[in-house]
Amino acid sequence: MKSLLEHLEGLPASRLARLAGLHELERAEPAWLAGRLVEFDSIVRALTVQPLPSLQVAEVLALRAAGTRRRDLAAALGVGPADAGLDAALAALEEWGLVWPDDGDWLRYVPLYEVIAGGFGFAPSVVTGLGAVPTGHLQRIAYELGAPVGRTQRELVTGIAAALADADVVRAQFAEAPEEARELLRDLSGTDPYWYDPRHMAALRNGRRTPLRWAVDHGLVAWNPIAGGAAMLPSEVGVVLREDFTAPFDPAPPLLAPVEVSTAMVERDGAAAARAALAAITAVLEECGRSPVPMLKNGGVGVRELRRLAKAVGGTDLELRLWLTLAGLSGLLGLAGDRVAPSPEFDVWLKMEPALQYRRILDCWFGMHAAPLLATDTPALVRSQREEGAALARHAVVGLLGSLPDGLGVASADVIGAFLMFARPLIVTEPDQALATAVTLWREAELLGVGAHLAPTAICRALLADGGADGLTEVLARYLPAAEQTVVLQGDLTAVATGTPSAALTEFLDLAADRESRGGASTWRFSAASVRRAFDAGRSADELLAALEEAATGGRVPQPLRYLVSDVARRHGGVRVRAVGCVIHSEDTTLLDEILRVKSLVRLELRALAPTVLTSALPPDETLVALRAAGYAPAREHPDGSIAVELVTRFRAASQ
Repeated sequence: MKSLLEHLEGLPASRLARLAGLHELERAEPAWLAGRLVEFDSIVRALTVQPLPSLQVAEVLALRAAGTRRRDLAAALGVGPADAGLDAALAALEEWGLVWPDDGDWLRYVPLYEVIAGGFGFAPSVVTGLGAVPTGHLQRIAYELGAPVGRTQRELVTGIAAALADADVVRAQFAEAPEEARELLRDLSGTDPYWYDPRHMAALRNGRRTPLRWAVDHGLVAWNPIAGGAAMLPSEVGVVLREDFTAPFDPAPPLLAPVEVSTAMVERDGAAAARAALAAITAVLEECGRSPVPMLKNGGVGVRELRRLAKAVGGTDLELRLWLTLAGLSGLLGLAGDRVAPSPEFDVWLKMEPALQYRRILDCWFGMHAAPLLATDTPALVRSQREEGAALARHAVVGLLGSLPDGLGVASADVIGAFLMFARPLIVTEPDQALATAVTLWREAELLGVGAHLAPTAICRALLADGGADGLTEVLARYLPAAEQTVVLQGDLTAVATGTPSAALTEFLDLAADRESRGGASTWRFSAASVRRAFDAGRSADELLAALEEAATGGRVPQPLRYLVSDVARRHGGVRVRAVGCVIHSEDTTLLDEILRVKSLVRLELRALAPTVLTSALPPDETLVALRAAGYAPAREHPDGSIAVELVTRFRAASQ
C-alpha cells in the first residue's frame, strides 16, 4: 500500500511546489507536506473548493477508509471504470493531494472518512468503529479476514480496514456467513446500520455463538466489548451489501448557452468602468481625509454616513459599501480614534501610476473574504456570516467568465447562479442563495471593469492567467494611461483633465479651484473664493500664476483667469483678523504704556490697539494672575462693562 509520503516523494519539485501553493503552505518538502495534507482543516479547505463531481466522488471514497479499487468506486457511482467524468473528478482531487494512485487499479487518499462520515445513511468507517476495541479482539478479526495480525491496535485497525476496503473480501466473507448472520447483515445494510438487542448483547459478552457474534468476529459488524452499547455495520461493509446503492454523480456542468456580444463594446465599457471605479475610490478616500467618517458604537459605518458620502462624491450607498471595503482591505483606510480616515499608505498610493493604483485594488478584490454588496443589512466595513466563502465563489465567477471565448457572454445571472451551485456546492447550496450571490458578484465585477454585458474583459483574463501580475499591469496600463501632468485651462474659468491627473496636479487644483466632476474627464472651476483659498494657504499672486502656467497644457493661462488672480490678490489681506486671549483697557494711558514695557509680562504678548486698549494673547484668568504678580491691581470685567465680583470658593469634606 503506497503511503502519501511515498507518493509525494515520487513527484517532481514543480508539482510539489504547486501543491504547496494550492494549500497556501510555505514549504514543499514531501515529509512536511505529508503531515499537513492529512490534517482535518486542510482536508476541509480542499473539499470546499471542489466542484460537484469531485465532491460526489469524495463522498463515496469516504465510505472506505483504507482506499478502494477504481472499479468498485465506478460501480458505486453507476459509471464504467474508464468514464471520462470520473477521470476528471479524480484528477481534480489528485491535484489537491486528496487522492493518489496505487498498484493496479487501487486508489489511496487522505482520511476523508474523518471529514465526511455517515453519508448516504451508512455508519462511519470501520476505523471509527474499532478505534477503542481491545487488541486481542482485533487480532481475532484480523485472523478471520486474512489481514496481518499485528501487535499494536493501530496496526491491527489499519490492516482490518485495508481488508474490508476490497469489495471482493467483503463479498467472500458474506458468502461464508451462516444464513442467520447473512439475514442480520442484510437488515443492517438496508435500514438502520446500528443494532441493539439486550439479549444478543449479553450473548456477545459471554462468548455464545450467535449470528451477531459471527459477524463481529469476522469484522463485518463493529462492536466494542468494553464500552458495550450498539453494534454497527461499518460503511466499508454497507456499501457492498446494499445491492441497490448507487451514489449520485453529475459530471456534466450546467449548460451555459452563451450569447454573442460585441468585443469592442465589452472592452470600451470595461475600461470606462475601471476609470470610474478608480476615480470613485480616490474620491471616497479624499472625502474621508477632509471629514473622517464616524463609526457606529458597535462598529462599521452606518447608513446615514454612507448616504452622506454618496452625496458628496457621487454614486449610491451600495457602491460606497464596495469602495470603503476595498479601501480598507487594501490598507488605504484606517481608524483615527472612532473615525475612519485615510492611512499614511494612501499618500504613497496617490503617487503611483493609475495602473499600479488599480492593480492594488483588483488584487484585494480578487482575494478578499467579503461580499459587501451581499450583506446590505449590516453596517459597512463589518463582515456578516452571509459573506463566508465569498472569495471562493468570486474565483468561480471570474473563472466562468474567463472560460468564455471572445465575443460570447452568459445569457443571464441565473446561468451564473446555476454554475455556482455546480462549482462551489459546499458554499452555495440553495437556488435562491445561488442567484443572490451571482447577482452580487457579477455587479462587483461590472463596477470594477472585470466584466461587461455578462462577458469577460481583458482584465478578467489577466486576473486568471498564471503568473498574471505583469500581464495584468499591462492590461491596466491600456485601460488607465499614465497620469496627466497638465490640464486644459479654459476661458470660462474651468480646468479639464482628459485622463487621470497626477497626485501633485490634483493637490494643486483642489487647492486653487473647486472640483465639479470626476471619472473619464475631471473638471475644476476657479472662483474668487477658490483663488482666495490658495492665497490663504500662503501662495502669492506670482507663485499662483507660475503654478498655473506649469499646470496648463502648453503653458496657456486664459486672460480671464489671470484677471481673477490679480483681482483677488489686490483685495486679499485688506482686512485682517488676529486671535487674542482678552482685552486690557484703562483711561490711564500712562499706566498702559508702563504695563506694555514690563519685562515680566512679555509672555502675554501685549499689543496696543489704541492709547487706552491693549490685547493679551492669554485668556482672562491667566492675564489677571500675571498682572497681579507684577504688582498691579486689575479687575475682571463683564461684557456689559461692569466689574465682576470674584467670590472666594471654600471646599468642604462630604458629610459622613
